[in-house]
Amino acid sequence: MKKQYLMTERAHFMCPNMHFGILMEIEKEYDKEAMKTSLLHLADAHPFLKSLITYENGTDRLYYRVTGESKIDVVVRENKAAVWADYEELSKQNWNVFEKGLLKVYVCPEKDGMTVLFAAHHLLADGRGLLELSQEFARDYVKGIVPAYAEENLMESIDDLPEGSRLSGIGKLLVRQANKQWVKENHKVSYEQYEDFVKQYAEKNRVSYETYEADKEALQRMKELCKANGFSINDLLMAYVYLRKGTKKIVIASDVRNVISNYNKGALGNYATAMGISCNAKTTDVTEMAKKVHKAVQKHMKKNSKLMLVLACYFEMSPTLLDAAVISTIGEFESKAGHFVGEGMLGYGQPDSYSITNLGKIENDCIKSVMFIPPASPIAKFTLGVVTLNEEMRLCSSVNKRAL
Repeated sequence: MKKQYLMTERAHFMCPNMHFGILMEIEKEYDKEAMKTSLLHLADAHPFLKSLITYENGTDRLYYRVTGESKIDVVVRENKAAVWADYEELSKQNWNVFEKGLLKVYVCPEKDGMTVLFAAHHLLADGRGLLELSQEFARDYVKGIVPAYAEENLMESIDDLPEGSRLSGIGKLLVRQANKQWVKENHKVSYEQYEDFVKQYAEKNRVSYETYEADKEALQRMKELCKANGFSINDLLMAYVYLRKGTKKIVIASDVRNVISNYNKGALGNYATAMGISCNAKTTDVTEMAKKVHKAVQKHMKKNSKLMLVLACYFEMSPTLLDAAVISTIGEFESKAGHFVGEGMLGYGQPDSYSITNLGKIENDCIKSVMFIPPASPIAKFTLGVVTLNEEMRLCSSVNKRAL
């Protein structure tokens, strides 16, 4: 495998709370050796599971250094509460990607099966990638279906994005000015500075989680409403958030695997973009709101300059300037360029945004239930994670308490 560098992934490097999880119940009794074997199969299929992040000698470039063994960290707990407590602890400390692997697995043996939590650093994958990884583990553990090897092949430049994705004149000018200012400042964020910042950030910011369920009957009613009115489940969920939270803008994630040139099926990494959808409809009716949301989303989806805006910015921005965006906005690192990017372009000032990531629906007879625990980004006040398994939808929200 050729060397894989952090490009768009660099935005997740020096940023707190860049982890998320897939929590699943598996109806096959706990077998320590079988579990270890299945995890080793995963690591053999996905080189990033054997990787640590490393600086390239003599440069500021970061890459995935593939080692000779699995770097998956496995912890066995006595109950689900302990598993949740472990996950919550991740938001109170730094995940040192130079020393620790990018996937942690928490296991709780139960009477008729086991609960398994896959917690991933965002440098490993996006939400859909982690969901696929979790399914591969379940199929291997339950049915002995060994995952196929997937060559990692990250996006390398803006040329990997579809036509029409490049920044417009004003966007290009803003990024160019920020890069020039950063060069004039002639300094960089050290990882030690970032680690100190994370400790301070964790003291001031607490993350809480809430879970919800929509059974088959409730989901069927939602689907009928969507079909009758020409909008999607995601449009409907967004409408509920707009109306109940009183927000005028929601950030959503969109999968780009099918529109970029170099994605290898099953590979890890980040293949998603984020879009801010503004919708200030004067209505209290959820159906009317969902119709307006649908129009706003489709407007963004049909224009690559809007759909790929965040990824295009990441590609055009100096990597070390991306490192400084968070710490110079809400930390004590002094940088006009970093603060401009962090607050003015990426929204790391006061966390006031709302976000939804819907991983869609899957069918899998090896998994009894599944939940997506979304990342608690410093940008967001409230993030909703959604996934539907075998016609049952489960939702989980992460809430930044500093913002409330």
